[in-house]
Order: sequence, then C-alpha cells, then structure tokens
Amino acid sequence: MSTRGMNWVVGLGILVAALSAGEAWARKDALLDVTGGQIPNDTGSDGATKMTIEDNAQLGGKALKVVFAPGDSFGVRTVKPRNWKPYITLEFEVFNPGKADVGLQFNVRHKRSTSYQTRVEHGFTVKPGKNSIKIGLDELANVNGSAPDLSDAQKWYINPTEGKSPTLYFSDIFLVGDDAAPAPVAGGGPAVMAFSGSFRVTGKVGDMHVDLTVQPLGGTVQTAPAAAAAGPAASKAVATDPARLARIRAARMPPITRPVMFNTPEADAILTALEVFPPDNPWNQLVEDWPLHPNSKNIVASIGAEKPFRYNADMGFILVPPQQKRVDLLKLDSPAESDKGPYPIPDNLPIENWPVGYPGMTLDDVQRDKTNIDGDRHGIIVDPVNRMLWEFWITKKVAGGWVANQASMFDLKTNKLRPDGWTSSDAAGLPIFPSVVRYDELKRGVIDHAMRVSVRNSRRDYVAPATHYASPHTNEEYPRMGERLRLRRDFDISGFSPNVQVILKGLKRYGMFVADNGLEWAISVAPDERIPAMHEEFRKVKGSDFEVVTAP
Repeated sequence: MSTRGMNWVVGLGILVAALSAGEAWARKDALLDVTGGQIPNDTGSDGATKMTIEDNAQLGGKALKVVFAPGDSFGVRTVKPRNWKPYITLEFEVFNPGKADVGLQFNVRHKRSTSYQTRVEHGFTVKPGKNSIKIGLDELANVNGSAPDLSDAQKWYINPTEGKSPTLYFSDIFLVGDDAAPAPVAGGGPAVMAFSGSFRVTGKVGDMHVDLTVQPLGGTVQTAPAAAAAGPAASKAVATDPARLARIRAARMPPITRPVMFNTPEADAILTALEVFPPDNPWNQLVEDWPLHPNSKNIVASIGAEKPFRYNADMGFILVPPQQKRVDLLKLDSPAESDKGPYPIPDNLPIENWPVGYPGMTLDDVQRDKTNIDGDRHGIIVDPVNRMLWEFWITKKVAGGWVANQASMFDLKTNKLRPDGWTSSDAAGLPIFPSVVRYDELKRGVIDHAMRVSVRNSRRDYVAPATHYASPHTNEEYPRMGERLRLRRDFDISGFSPNVQVILKGLKRYGMFVADNGLEWAISVAPDERIPAMHEEFRKVKGSDFEVVTAP
C-alpha cells in the first residue's frame, strides 16, 4: 500500500473514532437548566405540583424532583431559546422511582397556536428506573396533524397522561443541533460537521485535501427538508373520510330567508350542504383504527358493561338566515363562562325534547315552561350560511324576551375550542349540534360525525376537545369529559333495521364523546316525528360492546 493510501486509512480511522465519540461538536443549548438551579415557572394548577432541585444518584447529579398534582403539568413560560429550527432533537433523562410505566406528554405552544388543536402534544413513556428520552423535532406535530412553527416556540410543558400524579426526577433538558462550528480532530485531522445524520468532512487526511459527505451505516436518516416535504409524522396523521367533504361541497344550499325548523324537508336540503367544522376537526375524525385506551375495560365497566345502549329524542334546533334579528337575553345566570350577545334568537326557537317529548302541547307552552317538567331545556340555533352556532342552557321565553342560564357560540368554520376550563351548554364544554343524529342522515344512510353520550359517573377531568369537567370524583376508572368511545369493529349489525345500522356504523367509524352526566349509554337523536322508535333495537346493544380509544 502506498504512503498516500496508508495516510488515508489512518485518517479515516481517526474520523471513525471521532464520529463514534458521539455528538461531540453538536450544538447543545439548555431548554431547562436544572444543573444551574432553574425551576420551571409554570404549573397548570397554580402551584399544586411541587418542584425542588435535589441530588439524584441515578441521574448523576442535580435533578428536578416533580411531584405532580392529579391532571397537572409543569413547564416554562417565555421559552428560551425560542427558535428551535437550528436543532434536531430534544434530549433529557427521567428517573421513575415507581413500579409502573408513566405516560407523559411534551407540549409546545408556538406562534401559530390559536387553540388546543394547533399546539404540539407529543406522547412518550418512562419506565421504572432511568430513562433516556430523545425526541426528534421533526416528529413534533400539532394535535390536528398540521406542522408547528418551531421558529417561535412560546411555551412548553410536560404532563402525565390519564390525570395521574407520579413523582419523577428530570435532568437538564437540552435542544441538540448539528450546525456547530467545525471542530478539528485531534492530531490535525479534518473538521467534522454533522448534518441530519450525515457528516461533512473537510480538510486534509494525510497529504490529501478532502471534502466528503459520510453517511453512517445502520439506518436511513430523514433530513429536515425531507421531513417537511413528507408532512406531519404518520403517527400524528388525522384520518378523515374524503367522501364526506366531496358530498357536502357537491350539494347546493337552498336560500334561507326565514327561520327553518329542523324537522322539515327544507331543513334536510340545507343540512345536506352544511359543512360542520373543518375536515380535521375531532368531530370529523375516523377512530376505527385508533389504539385502545389501556384502561378501556375498567372504564366501560364503570359506565355499565351490562347496561343497555339507549337514546334520547331530545336535541332539536332551528336554522336561521344571516340577517336574523339579534336580541339580548333579559337574564343570563352564568355570564362568566358565556359568550356575549346579542343572539339571533327567533320566536319559534324549539326547546329540548319538543315536539315528540311534549305530545299535545304547543311550542309556546313549552318555551314558557308551562310543562312542569324539569330538564336542561337546551336551545340550539344554527346560521348555515355563515356557519355559526349558538347553544343555550335552561332556555325560557318570558314577557318581553328570553332568559337562559348559559350561552355558547361556536364558529363551525374553525377548530377553535372553548377557553380552557369553560363549560358550554353541555357539561364537557362541547357543542351539541354536531353530535345529533338527524333525519336527513338516516335517510341518506350515512352518519359521518362523532356522537355525544351521557354517563352517570364521570371523572373530575377532561380531555380535548372537551374543556370542562363536572364531577367531584377522581376515580380513574370513571371516564373523563371528552373521553372517546367506539363500537367494537367485530360487533355484528346485520340483524338491525336500516336506521339503526346507520347509527351503529357511525359509532364504529367516528365513535362518541362523553359529554354530560345523566342516563348511561344514551346518545342524542333529533326529536323528529319522522324518525321511528328505535328503543327496543338499541337495548340489544350492551355497554360491553363499546371500547375506549385514545388519539394515536
């Protein structure tokens, strides 16, 4: 072998040794400097989660001890550094002193975050003992699957999943990149720079000038540009049915010049052309392939595995034109968590359960509460042209106008949620109208949205898209508000009537959200006289035929 060739081999050996040493020249900046005494300045429950810095032998030095309050989080407001674009991974260590795995979520709010759906939520698991966590920044995606703006991260936080309250120890949290200045190899060798898993080598090996790109063996590395071109990580993809959107947009909405009641052919034609929320909204996501919740069996049992499936013919609504006159409520009992008026309330606003729940009674009698029947008295108004929704709780017509206990407004053109912690006319802070089983859907033979379901006992917790809980119970076997359930894929629906089959297919594909406390396993169906009774068939379905799922 020539001297030049020998020099090349020796130089390459030096290079391999350098690469094997790890990321010695990688850019590395602290997102959380535990070693320097930094304690996160933000918790979700105003200090309920306790944090101290202690020596920890398992992590080899200073560690942040975090005693989580149930359902709480810790993190940092006003992120530094804010621009994460120069980095490739987020790296830290966690020591779990317990005997069970703990699920955690790393969350980021950034410049484009306007709602829960547009912030990052990345799940990972820490096993008992020491865990080395390495999260690729190109793995991070918003809850709705869109790409986050990591050039302007504004807040990050970590929370346990399922509302648990573990005690964990965290090391420094680092952002690690690959664009540090070239570092010379000991002995005067070449400079090495890492680029998304490949390495550029420049300088001299022996007496040769080199400028090489080296790809280590052992796997394919996706570069940042390639990841961006590929879109969100597959595990964060939102599955929707393109046929739904095509059907809606192919329909032509008739003109709306006056309020239209839900139980009419005119309403059917309008609803056929109404797009309720964007395609990637949680109400429109397919959940048939979502993973099973690890506690699914116990949650179903807490609702009632042997209890029958049911429905309430309860949620009527009215469609109003864009120019509908707006009025203020004469009284609003819960203004703090209500949206301000005026509201487009027509004189013929239907009240929950009317007409099928009030045989022989006029709408005016029901509006004025002459029924002596207690109930939630929901009132629902939809502006199909502007795609806006208003919902009211404990709604009554009185001399001179209307009163209600709560008023909520939803923009059906966006994924915006209620403010965190706010209720709506439903206990979970969810809208009701998108969940209702309607006559036009049964006639068409397809329900392509999630439904709502009530349970007797819920947990003092909620999961998106819910924003509110309505329970004092902390039993983790109770469902949270917003919990998603679906009918088992293998449940045989062949013996049911066409209408019931349509509903059961929808429950397999889209599932249902826990939305309120009440009769267990009861979904909402429009109180439309054109929908035949389905109670006896529903009772053939049991709670054990459902399962709890989690977003992938």
